[in-house]
Amino acid sequence: MDNQEKEIKDTKAIEEKALNFLKYFIEDSKVISQFIADNDKEPCWDGHLYLYSDGKRDKEHLRGRVPVQIKGTEVERFQTKKWKFKLDKDDLKAYLHEPTFFIVCQVKKDSKERKLFFRELLPDTVNRLLRDMGKNETRKTLFHPLTTNLQEFEEQLGMFLAHSRKMVSFADSKPLTMEDVRAKGIKDFTFIAPFDSSNKLKLFKYLSTHDTYLYAKLSKELDIDVPISGGPMKFSFQRNLDVDVKAGGRVFYHGCKNKIENGRLILTIDKVMTIDLPMDDSDKRKTEVKFRSESKTLTGSIHEAEFSIALHESGILSIGDLDLHIKVNEVDFIEKLKIDLQRWKELQALLDKLHVTKQLDLTGITEEQGYHIDLLIETILKGKPVKLPGQTSTLMIFDISNVKLLLWCAANKDGDCMFGDFCDHTIGITYKPEDRIISVSPYSYLQNERLWELCDNINYDDIVPSAEKVCSKDNFCYQMANYDVLFLIKASDNILESDKDKSIKLLRAAYNLCQWLIDNDPNKDLHLIHLINKYQIIKRQCPLSEDEEKELNSYLQSDDTTGILKAGICLLLERKELFDELFNSLQENEQVEMRCYPIWKFKTW
Repeated sequence: MDNQEKEIKDTKAIEEKALNFLKYFIEDSKVISQFIADNDKEPCWDGHLYLYSDGKRDKEHLRGRVPVQIKGTEVERFQTKKWKFKLDKDDLKAYLHEPTFFIVCQVKKDSKERKLFFRELLPDTVNRLLRDMGKNETRKTLFHPLTTNLQEFEEQLGMFLAHSRKMVSFADSKPLTMEDVRAKGIKDFTFIAPFDSSNKLKLFKYLSTHDTYLYAKLSKELDIDVPISGGPMKFSFQRNLDVDVKAGGRVFYHGCKNKIENGRLILTIDKVMTIDLPMDDSDKRKTEVKFRSESKTLTGSIHEAEFSIALHESGILSIGDLDLHIKVNEVDFIEKLKIDLQRWKELQALLDKLHVTKQLDLTGITEEQGYHIDLLIETILKGKPVKLPGQTSTLMIFDISNVKLLLWCAANKDGDCMFGDFCDHTIGITYKPEDRIISVSPYSYLQNERLWELCDNINYDDIVPSAEKVCSKDNFCYQMANYDVLFLIKASDNILESDKDKSIKLLRAAYNLCQWLIDNDPNKDLHLIHLINKYQIIKRQCPLSEDEEKELNSYLQSDDTTGILKAGICLLLERKELFDELFNSLQENEQVEMRCYPIWKFKTW
């Protein structure tokens, strides 16, 4: 016997082993009856698997037949991950109009062990394989392990038969994609399930655990279902539950996500907890609870820590009306968390006292900043002095991660130091116009070194009362308050992209201070300046109203309005030609001055 004859004989022997193993697998089935020839095979098929209903193998209960092709291949050890088998182009062309269930049996060398793999060659899959094959006559493609459960295989064949009948008439049509479906506005879809779909929970479980093909219903009257290419796929289902999530009687979260995936019910609470539950008693896998603390912010870490501790101490998690008995068993973790929580709460109390609303990033705190935090908690929060030999009384900036604090430091000759908020009126801020010294609002100090932009311990509610206090003592402070308005607006513009929340707060503070000046400043010469500032604040938020534009136009027409103010009004009204005329008529120093004002933002041409 030459090598070629031996090879043919070996191949035949391997395929006989494959065929016998498949027959052995289905021999006890009351649903499947095999009609597979041992020798005289058809060109592209080995035969058919006939399917029956109600466990009765007669013509009356015949559901149909599935064409099958069976191959065998010898292996040293079973290959299961991303295993591929070669298919011929001519065979695929034949399968296009006669969908085929292709089975390959791995035969372990010198062993009785066998393992079956399959590929469902439905029209969409075949067209895709032919397209990818190009001019090649063969192509290796992915095969999947066949179930070893006979009942599951019977169900799989039944589904394959149903899909074959729905898809074969569209074998030569251009495939319908999900993009096509969206473009056509199709909202009705169908799919096939091997049982009555009235049991919604059972249906969701099936669709999330089995590969399923989706169909677009083009016509309800004609009952036309068009297969959507790209299948099969597993589905997952998700919805938001509007319920309270409690631990220890306290509501920690409002709402959670309910997801069905891979036959499991998954409840997700914020980004903190995931609870993986069985959907019915047939799933013997245990409930899995995963808790994670991923918050980087101080407030988030405090909330998550309190949630974990409450859950540990109560042992019950309530999601709406559902009570789950859950325990955080890592005692060491909880004890450490209690220590961290105490320190976090002190730090939060410190920031609250300093009017800091910015979210503090805990991950950015350095060792040196940790030392500074201890100093500030001791002095500002607890009112106790600390020893800092050589320290002098001054204003200081403290960086704590992403938060910047402007504080005063009071020190005596013995090195006893206290710290406090720069805007708590403990220290006086003075200004020297000409030959006199006046006390001004501490917030006017923020005009220096872009501190309005940089500082995070600003008591926005105190800006107007502080201005009111100093203005009652000296009218010059109205002018200082007007400068504060301008610096607030400019600071808001400068951080609009980098810190939008603070930018909005600064602009709101500018508006409140400006409105107070309009209502209270006795210097009538400054009234129009305050009004222009008010309208430039408004214009940053929304278009000016007809009445606002009408009022500005009246000042634009007045001979009492100076040229530089008229130019500013033109910017607000977008009167480009008139602005250019007015601006060019200004003195050079006035032009330079105007370019520095925040209203220059509206010079967009």
